[in-house]
Amino acid sequence: MFVGHYGPALAGPRFAPVPLWALFVAVQFLDYLWGAFIALGIEHVRVEPGFTAMSPFDLYHMPWSHSLVMALVWSAVLGLVWAGIAKRSKLAGGLVIAAAVFSHWLADLLVHVPDLPLWPGGPSVGFGLWNSVPVTLILEFGVLAAGWLVYMSATRARGTFGRIGPVILFALLVVTYWISHASTPPTNPAVAGPYVIGVYTLLAFLAWLLCDRVREAR
Repeated sequence: MFVGHYGPALAGPRFAPVPLWALFVAVQFLDYLWGAFIALGIEHVRVEPGFTAMSPFDLYHMPWSHSLVMALVWSAVLGLVWAGIAKRSKLAGGLVIAAAVFSHWLADLLVHVPDLPLWPGGPSVGFGLWNSVPVTLILEFGVLAAGWLVYMSATRARGTFGRIGPVILFALLVVTYWISHASTPPTNPAVAGPYVIGVYTLLAFLAWLLCDRVREAR
């Protein structure tokens, strides 16, 4: 899953005063780790065109970023970090950040083939919805749209740009999703690591620019 991960991020401000940029980082935090681990050779991936209908990546080794146990650990770590630095609603904010991090693993469980270990070296799980293009698209954009609607109802605009900023962000997420699937897969899988880190960081910046700066909680 890609843009579907941002659905829970967009819903986050309904439950705690956490900026959207931080939630954008949180929901992709496991992939930030994956990108770094791939680049460092700690985890491994193969590019196999046609591996699934939606992705050419055979994610055969990612125990430290995407196992269930480590996802829980990383969720707790990031939640505690946020609770330690937040200026208000420390507990609520930390819980929302932790939930956002773990939402990534739950979403991946739906779409991945069985490549998500329960613990490093343990059995792997995954329901494999990436093998169906229509189901994947409905899931991705259904979750994204639901989160966007929650965000719009939980916040209000400060000025004209505050009304169009979230619309632009939604459109950019759709365009980014299309580009990611229209692009030719890299010949060197290690390139995918820095690439996803760059894309996710850019989207987090856009969340701040188009939403956090121009909208506030109702």
